[in-house]
Amino acid sequence: MTVFKQKTSKGETRDYHYAFMSSGKTYRGVCKGCTLKKTALDYEKNIKAKVQELSTNKTVKALVENFRQDMTGGSDILITDAYELSLKKPKKKQPAEQLINAKRSYWRDFIDYMAHYYPDITKLADVRKKHAEEYIQFIRKNGRFNKKVSYKIKRKATSYQRPGNLSNRSCNAFHQAISEVFNKLYIDAGLIENPFAGIEKQNNETESREAFTEKELKLIAKKADDFVKPIFVIGIATALREGDICTLKWKEINFKTSLIRRKMLKTRRFVQIPILPPLQNFLLEQRDRVNDSEYVLPEQAAIYLKNSSGISWRVKNFLESIKIKTTKKVPGRSRAVSIKDVHSLRHTFCYYAGVYSIPFLVVKGIVGHVSPQMTELYQQHADNHMKREKLMQMPDFMGLDISDVKELPQANDNMLRTELAQQIESLPDDVLSKALSYIKKLK
Repeated sequence: MTVFKQKTSKGETRDYHYAFMSSGKTYRGVCKGCTLKKTALDYEKNIKAKVQELSTNKTVKALVENFRQDMTGGSDILITDAYELSLKKPKKKQPAEQLINAKRSYWRDFIDYMAHYYPDITKLADVRKKHAEEYIQFIRKNGRFNKKVSYKIKRKATSYQRPGNLSNRSCNAFHQAISEVFNKLYIDAGLIENPFAGIEKQNNETESREAFTEKELKLIAKKADDFVKPIFVIGIATALREGDICTLKWKEINFKTSLIRRKMLKTRRFVQIPILPPLQNFLLEQRDRVNDSEYVLPEQAAIYLKNSSGISWRVKNFLESIKIKTTKKVPGRSRAVSIKDVHSLRHTFCYYAGVYSIPFLVVKGIVGHVSPQMTELYQQHADNHMKREKLMQMPDFMGLDISDVKELPQANDNMLRTELAQQIESLPDDVLSKALSYIKKLK
């Protein structure tokens, strides 16, 4: 048996520590309150007796769990306190406030789940692998445990229910955020293992957002209310993401140089975006409306900072109300995936940039991170426009008189195909059969 006081930069520790071997395993810990060697020896003797007594019918892992606090020196951390405590840990990079709030909401959902199904489990160290697996399985099948969202608009309390399911990417975000808390408090809580470690994540299957058509944009401009319209006005002119639109600040806008200089919430990189005349007119009018608010859109900022999904919910409800389809069914997926929302404005920006031959480097400098799908979208329409432009410059080899030839309509093949595909999604089988027969006759 060995008991000792650890040496530190300030001298020896006040309490004794112990270390002993049993069945080939080393057990170490601190005897809290043991300032005398004799007391520490008695404490160690008692712990060793318990270990030897249970080692005959318990695995080492189960044994350690039973005497976790004695052996690790960890303290009791309540599940309800864990997330805020994890925020106090040093970080390599300070996360954005909305990311902190999003992860806080994930942790609260886990709290609510445990309180409902396992009310007796209140401490972080008591969460087992089975609890973690059951929770992850639950959200993959059902979505969030707590689907109610409450917030205030102009001091009036309101609420809504979140949609049923979560995408693979969202489930993985929950999984990662909750696992991070256990990792950060591993030593403090005296954990034997992170119960979420080793649970395989799902494939991040994604479906690319679709750009809004010109017809849809005109309908949105006509029908949008004072809450939704500003989001679209800023989004279509800047390609900013939802969070960047809602939390855009006046100090980031320079009317003298007609530039927006913004540090993107997602990438933490600065972008400089020219302010086009229509956007400038809107911003000048908006500045007079909001008085002293630091945010360009104070109402949207308040909702987004408290619960970011509240913005998407309102925008999607609006789009559905004017018959713009926001989701579609994908083969092999149990839930409909989002295809049109605020994020679609970034794709719309790239789409029309390609149509009007704005240089790709200019677009990338504005958009910041450009996904492969957005690059393809841009390049496809930029190439089509360039092909048409170059063909028009070809010499008249045949000496044809084209003075009376009417200009062909500039239909966009991809848009027509996309619209046709969307219509096909909603057709019943009998109509599809008739449509297919008709198409075959046209060939």
